[in-house]
Amino acid sequence: AGAGTDGQVLVYHDLLGVFAHPHHAAQVPKFCRVFADVGERTHAGLAAFRDAVRGGAFPSPEFAPYAMPDDEAVAFSKSLADDARERAARNEDARRRQIDEDEYETVKLY
Repeated sequence: AGAGTDGQVLVYHDLLGVFAHPHHAAQVPKFCRVFADVGERTHAGLAAFRDAVRGGAFPSPEFAPYAMPDDEAVAFSKSLADDARERAARNEDARRRQIDEDEYETVKLY
């Protein structure tokens, strides 16, 4: 490490201070200079996002400019319900096949 080396690998997470936890700060190599505090800003941004969502301030109509037409919403809901029924039927078929193919179940050992 240092100016006299031919090459040095620096991890950008270390250079930018990506990790905000004090444990990570203690793990930054001594030869690495931290040029930014991205981790703390990322943490603050994510906390602000979390608080806005929990508080109901986000998403707001301002940030939800797209709307699904009512007829399309009905068709989509029907499609989801049809898919759920089909999946349930496939799961039940698979469950029955598994029981039918289970030798313990066939001879009623349990």
